[in-house]
Amino acid sequence: MKSNPFLKRVMAISIIAIISWVFWPSIPHNLTTANEQIIEVQEIKPIKLPAKIINPNIPLAIKTKTITSNDSATLVAKAYAAELNFPPYSQPLTESDFDRLKPNHFNPQSIPVDDSGNVVSASLSKYRYIYPEPVLATIVGENIDHAELELVDISTGELILTRIFEKGDVSWRSQFDGEKNIPTQLQARIKAYINGKNVSIALALQYVDSVATLESFDPAFHQDADMILTANLTTREAGFYRIRANIFDAKHQPIAHLVSKKKLGKGNSHMDLKVHQSVLKGRKAPFYLSTFFIELMSPAPGKITKYGDSAIKEYVIKNFVLSSLSEISYQSSEQEQQRLLLLQNMADGR
Repeated sequence: MKSNPFLKRVMAISIIAIISWVFWPSIPHNLTTANEQIIEVQEIKPIKLPAKIINPNIPLAIKTKTITSNDSATLVAKAYAAELNFPPYSQPLTESDFDRLKPNHFNPQSIPVDDSGNVVSASLSKYRYIYPEPVLATIVGENIDHAELELVDISTGELILTRIFEKGDVSWRSQFDGEKNIPTQLQARIKAYINGKNVSIALALQYVDSVATLESFDPAFHQDADMILTANLTTREAGFYRIRANIFDAKHQPIAHLVSKKKLGKGNSHMDLKVHQSVLKGRKAPFYLSTFFIELMSPAPGKITKYGDSAIKEYVIKNFVLSSLSEISYQSSEQEQQRLLLLQNMADGR
């Protein structure tokens, strides 16, 4: 019987398949072939990673957004555009406007005194003093043995006076009376002895002689959309003056920051502060005027600004009828519009 060629081919293929099955590398059982009806999937168990330990001694890299000059110009343009909704002499005031509410505030200075994080803080009752106001210095800290104050002329380094601090319930205090011809630019050097260590803090201040005094106000009256408050001053020097003040409502909430500028002679003088109707909407009387700030502005570069004082702390505005003010909106001047256009062009990169 002759061998069938088909049977020979079948036998050859079978032998090759058996050899391949015996000697081929093993295949993991969890893998499946494409022709299987059910695919077995191995369960993946969650892996618990160790908690990331943050070393407090290694500074963290913080990504900050780079602010370009165009961004800055855009912010300035938007702020200036908002200001133009109100006249420059009567700008809205809020409780967050700290520099306008407390223009003569002194920021305390603090320095560490040991490796445990203890600090000593020193401050003055204000930054600028007007003769004959006394100067009050305060220091606060733990384990202060004693302390002294030295007043020095910044321009010459000359020591003007020395005072000792006295211990109080919560702080140490020192005070000295002002002198008429004391230098304007001064430094209060505080030397404290804490746990056997010498600690020094330098505080800058100004001491000036008043060039003008705010004496009183005339009763308020209306003029178109403005409440007019005429300030009466006694000026001891002629020049270009600026007076600033804040107006508050019946609940002593801030309303507006008022500014007036005028060239005045020597003697009895008058300046008008104006309150625009736009800032008085919804406010209740009586109104209170305070935070007076008087300046004789520098006449030229290199010339110092001089300051005045006020004989009154607060002026109460009574019986003013708000309905007497016209509802005229503030219209910005051509110069103000040109400034705004310039800022907007800078913001657009033009």
